[in-house]
Amino acid sequence: MITSLNLLYSQQSDLFPIRQRFQAHPSQQTLIQVFSGRVRRSQVESILIDLTEVFPNTPIVGTTTAGEICDGQAWNNTVVINFSFFESTVVKSSIVNCNGDLQLAGKTLARNFANSQPQALIVFGCSIKDGNKINATQLLTALAEALPKTIIAGGQAGDNGNGKITYVFTENEIVDYGAAAVSLTGEHLVVNNTFNLSWIPIGKKFKITKVVGQRVYRIDDRTPLELYNYYLGAEVVDELPLSAADFPLMTEREGMTMAIHPLFVHDDGSFDYIYCFDLGEQVQFGFCHSGLLQTAADKTFEELKRKPMQTAFIYSCVSRKWILGRDIDLDIAPIEKLASTTGFFAYGEYFTRTPGKCLHFGQTMTVLTLAETNEIKQTSENKKSKSWVVEQDSKQLKTLRVLHRLVETSARETELANQKLAEMAHKDGLTGLLNRRYFDCRFADEFQLARRTKAPLSLIMIDVDEFKLYNDTYGHIKGDSCLCTVADVLRQIPQRAEDVVCRYGGEEFIYILPNTDFEGAMNLAEQIRRDFDKIAIPHATSRVANYLTVSIGIQTATLLDRQMTAEKLIELCDQQLYLAKQSGRNRVCGAQTA
Repeated sequence: MITSLNLLYSQQSDLFPIRQRFQAHPSQQTLIQVFSGRVRRSQVESILIDLTEVFPNTPIVGTTTAGEICDGQAWNNTVVINFSFFESTVVKSSIVNCNGDLQLAGKTLARNFANSQPQALIVFGCSIKDGNKINATQLLTALAEALPKTIIAGGQAGDNGNGKITYVFTENEIVDYGAAAVSLTGEHLVVNNTFNLSWIPIGKKFKITKVVGQRVYRIDDRTPLELYNYYLGAEVVDELPLSAADFPLMTEREGMTMAIHPLFVHDDGSFDYIYCFDLGEQVQFGFCHSGLLQTAADKTFEELKRKPMQTAFIYSCVSRKWILGRDIDLDIAPIEKLASTTGFFAYGEYFTRTPGKCLHFGQTMTVLTLAETNEIKQTSENKKSKSWVVEQDSKQLKTLRVLHRLVETSARETELANQKLAEMAHKDGLTGLLNRRYFDCRFADEFQLARRTKAPLSLIMIDVDEFKLYNDTYGHIKGDSCLCTVADVLRQIPQRAEDVVCRYGGEEFIYILPNTDFEGAMNLAEQIRRDFDKIAIPHATSRVANYLTVSIGIQTATLLDRQMTAEKLIELCDQQLYLAKQSGRNRVCGAQTA
């Protein structure tokens, strides 16, 4: 059985009744979490002095916040303390100073907890260094890989929206660039976690057109700053990067919709983001309103009421509080109907998605539930999860959902129309294959991707032999029909989803083969040549054979050093095609280069 008590703390005497009630309880089976809206270091030190005097040798983990949660309500500029008294679960605390190396910090924390083999780890990380937001991904990855059976939860410290400095702490130390954590280990401990995002993609889709690591230089060939200014306006741009948390970029990752916001704005208008984007990846601005949050709250309630829980810890994004304002309780109150809840509003949330994989979220509300029993609590509230929404609120939320559906449906229709126009623009009018314009754009992207990943990239250029004689013999109408037949043959050649065949111009066709080595490209080219031998389209005046043949050139680049360019690779492939034609046609010539 877990006894969980929440306290709105103001002075040391507030602690005495709890100390008196649980004086005989073992300190190693007690967890104290501190969520401090008092964000100055001196204020944190004062809180710790009071706690350690009244609860000596008791594990403590704490953080400064951007808002506190206590008994299903949101608070500001207060200090909320949670006391969790476990029947059999053992608690251990640890703290590390990152010193610029988040991965090492994660490994150090993991070593400190490895012997206890914890079921759960609550981690609070500092979120700001030198005015920049900290990406905790390396810290979390190191922790999760070292403790793959442990559910990791928690979040990034806040400072009431000031964006200057944050603190995390244990009973032993306070740091402004590090992580504090507690492990929970118990034979009867039942741990569950869940999250809801509520932000959804809306409006036009954009493409990442220049990116290096976490730094995005161009989106739809504009700087991120230009894009945000055009679509979101000066109200957002003037307060970047913190203001962008309300309108993150949405994308799909590991089967989940994720919200990714910028950490830093460079002078050239490029942004550093919390996660890396891929070149060519499609993104949309994210959008949220209270109607979406209320719907998500209902779903979270329905999920949690089917799980054993004796206490719940909420680590929620401050963006949710900014959007809902006074109505933020709508997001957190339902969980209080199931168990005692406490937590804080963070600058980023930690969530274990699968074993050995902990993600650094933004915009989410995460919930960690604990119980020392498998029994599921039954309450009268379980059957009526929406009882906390008054009728007037329900009407407003319904209006917001309808408005959102109207905007999203309109945007989807526009997107489909644009897709059809794009398909028409990228298709060759005669053969139906992709055209030269599409090839130029796609090959430039694939070339940059191959350069970054060092994967081989191959081109196959195909020329129909003696096609001018074919036109002279059979006429241009028959010649057009012949090119359509050639396109049909190329279209039916077995190929992977990422392979692309285009009409390059006249009687020339070209394949882009990403991640394909020289041998693979040669095998495919020889198959193409043999297929034309098999179908034997009559060509009575050809000087090669009495049927239509093709000559093929291949060029593979394997390392793509800085001397190689996309234009040079095409030129080298064209040289191999010329060699095949000069060598008698109806043959394959190829080469590979670094």
